[in-house]
Amino acid sequence: MRAAALGTLTAALLLAACGPAAAASVDGTWGVADGDTVACANVHVMVLRDGRYTKALLDLGTTEGPRDVVVGTSTYTFDGARLVVAPSMSLERPEPRQVFDWDPVGRILRRAEPAPRLTFRRCPDRPLRPLDR
Repeated sequence: MRAAALGTLTAALLLAACGPAAAASVDGTWGVADGDTVACANVHVMVLRDGRYTKALLDLGTTEGPRDVVVGTSTYTFDGARLVVAPSMSLERPEPRQVFDWDPVGRILRRAEPAPRLTFRRCPDRPLRPLDR
C-alpha cells in the first residue's frame, strides 16, 4: 500500500514538472546576466509567455513615453528541463533555433545553442507596451 502511494506521488511530481505548471515557471521577461546582475533596460530581452517567444527592446523613449520595440517573435516548447525556441524572423535577420537548459534551483536559463553560451535571469515582469508604427 505504501509503495503504491509512493509510486503515485512520484508519477504526479514528474507530470507536474513537465506539464503546464512547469512551463509557467519560465514564463516572464528574461535578460542576459552579468554575474548577479541582469540587463533589463535599453537592451534586447526575451519575453516568454504561454508558448510564445518575443525578442524585444524595452523602454525605448518615444514621444508617447517609454515603449517596447518588438524585434522578433516565435514559439517555444518546454519539457521541464529544456526550453527550445523555434527559428524566428526578426527585424535584423533570421535567427536559428535556440536551446536553453533550465536550472530551477538557480532560476536561470543557460543557452546551450547556438554559441555563445549565455546565462539569462529574470527581469521584473510586466506587460509589453509595443510601439505603434
